[in-house]
Amino acid sequence: MRKLIVLLAVIASSAIIVTSCGGKKTAEIPAATAETVEGQKSQLAEALSTGNLRQASAMADSMSLFVDDFTPEQTVQVLSAFVKVYSDAQSKRESRRALETVRKYVDVYDIALSVNPKDTRAAFEKARRTASGLDFDSIARAFREKLSNYDAMQDGSLTAQSSEPADTAKAQADTVSATAPVKEIPLEHRPAE
Repeated sequence: MRKLIVLLAVIASSAIIVTSCGGKKTAEIPAATAETVEGQKSQLAEALSTGNLRQASAMADSMSLFVDDFTPEQTVQVLSAFVKVYSDAQSKRESRRALETVRKYVDVYDIALSVNPKDTRAAFEKARRTASGLDFDSIARAFREKLSNYDAMQDGSLTAQSSEPADTAKAQADTVSATAPVKEIPLEHRPAE
């Protein structure tokens, strides 16, 4: 009996020690994330300045994983990178890459504004007044429209509009016949209920 009590005491104390000593503190995690984002920010700036848009795209993608931790300036930098990557994809007629970039832009834009709307909008305005002159809000609206058109085309809800028929008399006859009363089916030909 005495051995059982000692054994239970050892197990309980081991469990307490293991749970209290393990893992990182939560205060250390954001600092590590901030360092990662800062390092990527400088790499993104370097890739953009050298014109290496493939590297810039990869860095912006990687940074966008931490969009919740962005400063407004980092948001502006990533969104600017996505605009340049999109322009490059459009000029090279790479529609898939352009569409992926549009989706990433809209995602980062929405998340950044939901996390810190006041400071992010101020950074957007500051960037618009600088040499880049990008209006992030209007770009987001245009990209959303592109996405909704693309999605509508994919699910079939958006179809090409037909032009005016060449024979307007026939078109008028079709509309008249469509509005004309329909004859009822005789009782003997109706399906049973």
